[in-house]
Amino acid sequence: MKISKVIHCFLAAGAFSAARPVLAQTPPVLSCHLYAGVNITGTTGSLYAVQATSNLADSNSWKCVALLQLPATNYLWVDTSGAAASGQRFYRAVLNATNFAFIQPGTFTMGSPTNEASRNPEEVQHIVTISRGFFVDKFLVTQGEYLATVGTNPSSHTGNPNYPVETITWMDATNYCALRTAQERAAGLIPTNWGYRLPTESEWEYACRAGTTTALFLGTALRSHQANFAGTNEYDSAVGTIYNPNGENLQHTTEVNIYPPNGWGLYDMIGNVNEWCQDWFDAYPTGSVTDPLGAATGSGRVNRGGSCILGGASCRSAKRFALPPTAAGSFRGFRVVLAQQ
Repeated sequence: MKISKVIHCFLAAGAFSAARPVLAQTPPVLSCHLYAGVNITGTTGSLYAVQATSNLADSNSWKCVALLQLPATNYLWVDTSGAAASGQRFYRAVLNATNFAFIQPGTFTMGSPTNEASRNPEEVQHIVTISRGFFVDKFLVTQGEYLATVGTNPSSHTGNPNYPVETITWMDATNYCALRTAQERAAGLIPTNWGYRLPTESEWEYACRAGTTTALFLGTALRSHQANFAGTNEYDSAVGTIYNPNGENLQHTTEVNIYPPNGWGLYDMIGNVNEWCQDWFDAYPTGSVTDPLGAATGSGRVNRGGSCILGGASCRSAKRFALPPTAAGSFRGFRVVLAQQ
């Protein structure tokens, strides 16, 4: 079997995001090896795109052949597809700028207990298994990203490209996902069988809870300054809404990395803007389910996460909203999942 030459290259610029806070990155390193793959040195948990080409002279020929979350600081990725056996092939690993978190598969209790203050009857508790891990953006989609992908910015709260995009319908959000998928496939940044989409409602709550079982990932209560919500109306799961006349109440969106993330590194799962989910709003199943997709049809799409104009009770992990897919508002945005399709 012919052994392919391999080029190992770290790029200093993130491949997937624009107008985002990013961490410092390793300077470019170039080396050659006699195996069909690439040795990646970086931060454990970072998302890398492995790209390949057979012609180094053509800078547009690089195509993404795999996405991986780095399992160790030094990791050898080997091409097992058989493509390298057909001739000379070069590889490089492109850092994602750490903006995606990989959510491991698992089982959790979705919904709220009957003694959780301010709960709604449709929040029936049931067991959900997420059988496949998925990459989810740590941040809400920003105005800068939306403008770069779609060419417009419909937002009401402008002035900073790192504010979340808002005044977004469900159709706008799914159109963004389709456009970004097409653009990044064409640029060789994601494999042809991967793409962007909205999270399912179960994926969203699973990621929001980050392993917690309390009303919020912060615990049993939400106080002013812990998130961008109407802090004059704080929340405690034992008593409900607590009025605080001195609470922070911006009534305006903030940058997507201002408030602390949850335990899995996701920002703004509480407040800032409501987030569109993929599902039609429907009654929950009463038994255990695996990877639920929601109803086949309906009149309202699921919104999650509270917002800058709503009180703390609306920021509970189990809180559900149903809105027509054509609805838009200055407190409604989204985040994306990157997954195999």
